[in-house]
Amino acid sequence: MGGRHAGKVAFARTRAGVVGGVFQDWDDTRGHVLLADGRREVWTEDRLVWVSDARVPQHSPAAAREALLGFCERVQEVPVDLASLWDLVVGDGGEWSVADLADLAFPKPGCEHRAALACALAADEVFFRAGSKAGHVTPHSREAVEQARIRRRREEQEEALVARAGAAVQEALRGAREGRTGPGPGTGEPDEGDDRVLALGVEWLKTLVVEGDGERAGARGARVVHAVVGEDVRDPVPHAFDLLVRLGVFHEDEVLGLHRHRIAVDFPPEVEDEAARIVASFSGACGEGDRPVLAPDGRPGPLAVDDPWTTDVDDALWVEAGGTAEPGGPVRVHVLIADPSCGIPIGSAVAAEGMARAATLYLPDRKVPMFPRILSEEAFSLVPGARRPMMDFCGDFDAEGNLLEFRIVPVWAVLDRRLTYDEVDALLADPADPGPVGPVFRTLARLAATLRRRREEAGAVLVDRDDVSVRVVDGEVRVRRLRGDSPARRLVAEFMVFACTQAGRFAREHGVPVVYRRQGPPDRPLPADLAPGSKAWAYRVVRALRRAELSVHPEPHFGLGVTGYTQVTSPLRRFQDFIVHAQLKGFLRDGRAPLDSDRILAMFGDLEGRAEARVQVEREARRYYILKYLTSFEGADVAGEVVATQGNRAVVELSDTGLEVWLNGAGHLPLGSEVRLRVLEVHPRRDRIAVRLA
Repeated sequence: MGGRHAGKVAFARTRAGVVGGVFQDWDDTRGHVLLADGRREVWTEDRLVWVSDARVPQHSPAAAREALLGFCERVQEVPVDLASLWDLVVGDGGEWSVADLADLAFPKPGCEHRAALACALAADEVFFRAGSKAGHVTPHSREAVEQARIRRRREEQEEALVARAGAAVQEALRGAREGRTGPGPGTGEPDEGDDRVLALGVEWLKTLVVEGDGERAGARGARVVHAVVGEDVRDPVPHAFDLLVRLGVFHEDEVLGLHRHRIAVDFPPEVEDEAARIVASFSGACGEGDRPVLAPDGRPGPLAVDDPWTTDVDDALWVEAGGTAEPGGPVRVHVLIADPSCGIPIGSAVAAEGMARAATLYLPDRKVPMFPRILSEEAFSLVPGARRPMMDFCGDFDAEGNLLEFRIVPVWAVLDRRLTYDEVDALLADPADPGPVGPVFRTLARLAATLRRRREEAGAVLVDRDDVSVRVVDGEVRVRRLRGDSPARRLVAEFMVFACTQAGRFAREHGVPVVYRRQGPPDRPLPADLAPGSKAWAYRVVRALRRAELSVHPEPHFGLGVTGYTQVTSPLRRFQDFIVHAQLKGFLRDGRAPLDSDRILAMFGDLEGRAEARVQVEREARRYYILKYLTSFEGADVAGEVVATQGNRAVVELSDTGLEVWLNGAGHLPLGSEVRLRVLEVHPRRDRIAVRLA
């Protein structure tokens, strides 16, 4: 083409479809075009559909636009019957020019007719496909057209279904506003078809919100949004979420990870029924007369230390009377763990459901337990004053804290009392406390300090990072920092590590197949340029440590400083612990474990993936609710510490919430710097927070 095309009317493919324009100039591959609405575009040759012989005046843009608009209107008025035209030429084969086809289609074709035919061929590829030369097409075969017609009918049916779904969603929203259910006035009574279409629309909206529009259902959800909200919506996902909230399908604080990972919240009826039967046969199933009963002999019995909101208590500590008589004397410590495996057979429906869930899911607004609550929070939970089956991981220590003997014994025991970490911290801070349990915890604290020091000498990397409790109480988000250097938390954690390590050693020595957690040394040196214990040091260390792995062979765990670590302390919350309990008890009872190494490793591999999904959901929910909590701080200042830098940006850990935020323009700040940040805006649902230096 060349300059001789200036003023000619052409048609090209654009985002809005096939549109007309007037050439103002043209080089070898592209040209500047004036559109009827006054906009100017650059069209490339590959986008062109048709260049007409019609010209419009060029003496003014207004005249050109007026003439173009008139020509395009005449083109739109031309009736084009592609089906009949295709039927005339399909048997002849070969390519056809648009001009030749126009001679067949119209008695006296003019510029408008040829342009209308070219535009119709570009918009509808059912009957013809582009030829090898510009302005030429080839008719599809009869088989191809039939298949295309079938596809078109399906697409039309789908469009109609999506339109019905959009209308059903709109009607449901109208009904929700008016406080009614079903269709509005004059629409008739709801029927099963209406319900089905609405359910489809809701499911498509959920898929869009949870998984995006990449799949067919999500794409349909986006079209439902456009039908309800408008075609000009750029991002349909927030609108879809809002529609689901207004329909009462989602809560405004919906945890989308539950849907993304298909995590069941409620238990199937058959699992609840079996759990009730387990409770009914509780004592007999757990060996009424086969287990010894721990007798505290009038002194403090087993003590559980937990957060005050814990409802599934699965561990307690007991120091026998002789162990608290004199500081530094010999000590017998019982690490007592709830024993649900005594009443829940591996092959039961309850166990299968626990296997599917892998672990209890702790969210700020709720808990999704691994076992039904009548088991995890009642029958097997350690309740003060109630006799419970427990696994006793018992160690005898000499005055220097050396382990003399270790035993694993299924027992019956009664929890003496529950205390919170804060209460135990207060007891340990007051050596003159006259209460009965103070000496117990002081003895445990001395021994725990020895165990901790020896792990550190063995290479353990002790990172006492603060944790953050995020809970929703009566609709209010409550955030509380939990100090990682709490003596009570250190004490309990140390004896849990002790029980897991010694259980692993017991399994190794007796040939009991269990799965151990191993961790190799980090690939890069741990930070030596930061003060140990600082937030920046902990941030760097945690990211330097390797991910723990599973093995059927006892191997070192670098971070813990132990070898042969197997988890046994949370059988109400982790199914891995439940399985190890069953293995150990099978050996103690029958001399052999019920599962071999291959089977148990395969089970643990499945559980690891499911548990990781739950960890992701927990992190997502915690972050959302922390951001929601921080919305009340918009315009206010918060404290934080620089824990990392990257280029011109810094990562700041907020002091009260533990949230890590990016701070632009702060890459020059030294690690460990304490800063004050102004919270500019927070969008919890979008996972966004904007801050600047105060």
